Amino acid sequence: MSRNATILVVEDERGEREALQRVLQLENYEVLTAEDAERAIDYSEEQVDLVLSDVRMGAQSGIDLLRCWRKKRPEIPFILVTAHADVQSAREAMKLGAQDYLTKPVKPSELLTLIDRSLEARKKKQTIQYLSERTDDRLGVERIIGRSKPMLDVFARVRRAARAESNVLVCGESGTGKELIAEAIHQNSPRKHGPFVAVNMAAVPASLAESELFGHIQGAFTGATATRVGRFEAANGGTIFIDEIGDFALESQAKLLRVLETRTITPVGSNEEKEVDVRVVAATARDLEQLVAEEIFREDLYYRLSVVTIALPALRDRRADIPLLVRHFLDELCRANNRPPMSPNAELTRFLRSFHWPGNVRQLANCLESMVVMATSTVLTMNDLPANVAGHEEQGEPIQIPPYMTIEDLERHAIMQALQRHKGNRTRAAHSLGISVRTLQRKLKTWQKTEGDAPRHG
Repeated sequence: MSRNATILVVEDERGEREALQRVLQLENYEVLTAEDAERAIDYSEEQVDLVLSDVRMGAQSGIDLLRCWRKKRPEIPFILVTAHADVQSAREAMKLGAQDYLTKPVKPSELLTLIDRSLEARKKKQTIQYLSERTDDRLGVERIIGRSKPMLDVFARVRRAARAESNVLVCGESGTGKELIAEAIHQNSPRKHGPFVAVNMAAVPASLAESELFGHIQGAFTGATATRVGRFEAANGGTIFIDEIGDFALESQAKLLRVLETRTITPVGSNEEKEVDVRVVAATARDLEQLVAEEIFREDLYYRLSVVTIALPALRDRRADIPLLVRHFLDELCRANNRPPMSPNAELTRFLRSFHWPGNVRQLANCLESMVVMATSTVLTMNDLPANVAGHEEQGEPIQIPPYMTIEDLERHAIMQALQRHKGNRTRAAHSLGISVRTLQRKLKTWQKTEGDAPRHG
C-alpha cells in the first residue's frame, strides 16, 4: 500500500529504535529518528505527520516531549510507548492529548493499526476544518459555513445547547459535519477548557467497545497486557463525542445507559467504580427510532441520549450554501496544493448547486480537491469534474404533483415522496418537510387507521 506520511520515532534504545524504523519503512512510511526528547524537539519545524515516542528516556520523558510538542505542533498525532504499564502516565498522556498508548513489547500489527487510525483521524479533522472559519463573532471558536435557514436554525440550537449540561444527539447523513457541531458545542460550553475526546463506534469491534469506552485492567481478556484508560475517563472534566452511536452493540448498551445515569464507570475486568464528570454528545447517521422499533437499540438509552436533538440538513436541503462552501473550499485547497486561485464558470456553478450530493459536504470537498489538483486552467469547467460526479446528471428533485388533488391529498403525497426520497427514514423526511417527527408519525398513524394497514411509501 502506498503511504507518504512521515513518522518521527523517539527511542533511546538503539536496537528498538532501528527495529521500529524497519517496520515502518516496510510499510512505505518516511521515518525520522531521535534518541532523546531534546533532539526530537528539533524536528518540530519539519514536515512530520505523527510522533511515536518512548516514555522513559534520559533527562526528559516522553510525557515532557508530549507537553512540548503539543505547544509547538498541537495538530500532530502523538503515540506513546513504554515498558512500564503505568496507569497514571496513561491517564496523564491522554489528558495532554496523546492519540493512544502502547506497552512493550510492541506488536507490529497493533502499532500499524494505531498509526493508520491516528493518521485517518487527523485527515478527518483537517476535512472538518475545511467546513469552518475560525472566528470569535458567532459560535466562538468556529464559525460554521452556512447562511441558509436550515443552518441558521442549527446555529441557534447549538448556542442554546452549548450553555447546558444535557446530553445531545446530533443526527444527520454521513458527511454533513456532525463532529464539527459536537466540537462547536464543546468550545462554547463551560467545559471548553477540558478535553474533547472523540470515538467512532463504527470503527471499534463490538468485542472491544466496552474496553474502548470504559477502559480495562491488565489481564481482563486475552491480549490485555496492560491497564488501559477508557475514553470516558480520558474525557473527565470535558466532553466525550460518541460518533455512530447507532452501531453500538446491543449487548453493551445497558452498561452505557448505567454510566449516563450514575456518572460512574467500571473498567472491564475490574470491580472498582470510578466517578467521571463528562458531558456526552452522540451522533448518528442512522434512524435510532427505527432501530428502537426493530429492537436493536434500547429505547431507554435513546431517550437518555436525545435530551437535546440537533438535526443537520443534507447539503441538497441547503443548496443556498453551496456557493459559499465552494468559494471556501477552493481558497483553502488552492493554498494547500500550491495552486493559483481558481473559480468555477457559470455552467459548473449551476451544476454544483443542482447536484444531489449523496455524500454531502464531504463529497463536495473531495470533488473540488480533485478538480484543483488536476485542473489545467484557473477557470474550472464541467470538463474538470471527476468521473464519479460527472457520470451523474443534475439531480434537483422537484416534487411531482398529480392534478386534481385536495389539500389533504397533497400533504399525504408530499410525505410519501419525502419518505421514499429518504429511504423510509422518518427523521430525515420530517426535517426535509419542515415538520416534527411526531407530526409525521401522527399523520401516518391516522392514515393507517383509515385504511386498515400501513400506507405504502410511494
